[in-house]
Amino acid sequence: MTLKTKKLLYLVLGIVISVVLLGVLFKNIDFSDLGSALKNANYLWLIPNIAIVFLTMYQRAYRWRAMVEPITHVAFPRLLAATCIGFMANNVLPLRLGEFVRAYSLASREKRITKSASLATIFVERMVFDLVALLLIFGAILYFSDLSLDPGMTQGLNIAIAIALCGIMFILILALKPTQTGHLITRYLFFLPDKAKVAFEGVIIKFSRGLEFLTDVRSVISVGVQTLLIWLIMGFSNIFIFKAFGLDLPVDTAFVVLVVVSVSILVPSSPGFVGVYHYGAVWSLMKYGVSKEDALSCAIVLHATQYIIVTMLGFYFLKKEHLSLKRLEEEAVDSVEEE
Repeated sequence: MTLKTKKLLYLVLGIVISVVLLGVLFKNIDFSDLGSALKNANYLWLIPNIAIVFLTMYQRAYRWRAMVEPITHVAFPRLLAATCIGFMANNVLPLRLGEFVRAYSLASREKRITKSASLATIFVERMVFDLVALLLIFGAILYFSDLSLDPGMTQGLNIAIAIALCGIMFILILALKPTQTGHLITRYLFFLPDKAKVAFEGVIIKFSRGLEFLTDVRSVISVGVQTLLIWLIMGFSNIFIFKAFGLDLPVDTAFVVLVVVSVSILVPSSPGFVGVYHYGAVWSLMKYGVSKEDALSCAIVLHATQYIIVTMLGFYFLKKEHLSLKRLEEEAVDSVEEE
């Protein structure tokens, strides 16, 4: 099966899932109540929420700078541009290609950092630091609140913890022993030609360059603290959306929505996480006794605010950096195909 076919199948699957979830969300909905909630919301509360969306994009770029600094010094504006372009690409492209687009948009403008090293920093950021921060926040919620988990969520939480631990062990070994790790991995790829093994080992070495910051305790602590701060601020921003709809909810609701939505968007969906995002938000709010109509109206605005701002920022920096989204997408697809 060619990558083009896989991409099409993934896109179709994502759209089907999004449509099904939207169908579930709008089933038995009182559209008059939904429209009333959207009409009567106090949208002035969106101003601080939008400000926080801008702030977190800056924070993500600042955190990224600490991760790429051991490789080479990169100007902050360039890191900010690549960050916004990558998140925008996740909103408009399938297959979560935004992570690859982000890495390649930086590497295309900053020749001193390879695409592999750039991608490695994003891999660690998303699959380790972000995941651990979310688990810590959710663990705190479970400890300090009365929220109870059903068996399915408990199993999902255990799987997430296992993934985080495995990811941490793997990247630490790769960061500390890149050459030995490369040899070990290629040893089990005995079915590949020698030339392919050498090329694969070279990719691992380049990839490990993006993990160099992990060998410095101060850098790890800095990135960890910044990561936790990013997610805490993002969770806090949800409160302003609740206030816009007159929802008087405990503070932990905002962070439950944050964690559940972050997990929900891992499910295949249409570009922009339509359906999966809304389902996660509605499910979380209804756990706190919010009506389906109010929860859905809140989810629509919460998603729209983030989607519009991030997408506009991404296209602005795409034009400013004189980059082509089509070209970045092609490079991302080529990389996935090689893998």
